[in-house]
Amino acid sequence: MDLVPNLIGLATMHLLMAMLPGPNTVVVGWYSATRSRSDGLKAVAGVVVASLLWVVLAIGGVGALLLEAGWLYRALRFVGAAYLIYVGVRLLRAGVTPTASGQAAPQLAGRNPFMAGLMTTLSNPKSAVFWTSAFLVALPPHAPGWVYPAIVAIVAVQSTLWYGTLAVFFSTGVAQKLYQRIARYLDLLAGGVMVALGLKLADELRREIFVRAAP
Repeated sequence: MDLVPNLIGLATMHLLMAMLPGPNTVVVGWYSATRSRSDGLKAVAGVVVASLLWVVLAIGGVGALLLEAGWLYRALRFVGAAYLIYVGVRLLRAGVTPTASGQAAPQLAGRNPFMAGLMTTLSNPKSAVFWTSAFLVALPPHAPGWVYPAIVAIVAVQSTLWYGTLAVFFSTGVAQKLYQRIARYLDLLAGGVMVALGLKLADELRREIFVRAAP
């Protein structure tokens, strides 16, 4: 059974999803531009570890379980929405609070970059559901055992390369100087994106709850 085309399809889906601007991009870019390349890469490590965790959970059937136990899925998404809004508000505060030139915004300066990347990615339980759906669509039933470690390896390599490239780019002298010039506006933009994503997720939950409650 030739499953190489299936793996290529999964790899393409994952890479396209990673390349879409979202919370992971915001966190990696923020740490790289305001702190250092090292901190940016630590945030990348957190994103990669969390991504692999969601993939492994999907392989173990947790994604299907979340869909079956709707209340658990909604609870996790609520926690994720709250976390995104929390981070977004901190970035917004960083944008409106004057800081000395060249200094990181004090509201986030003490945060661990690895944990920030980890928690940002873990705040999206849709990842487990996405991978569960992708496996159902792209892989035949009873796929050989080697396929799943191959998927984990693909996600690890692609996530590291993509987000690592972002970290290197945003940590360059040119990018950091540009960030320092327009730091407040970028913090406001990044914070607005995070809050908007959190509110969007919260609104989805509100709609689901009201639909279920309707007679």
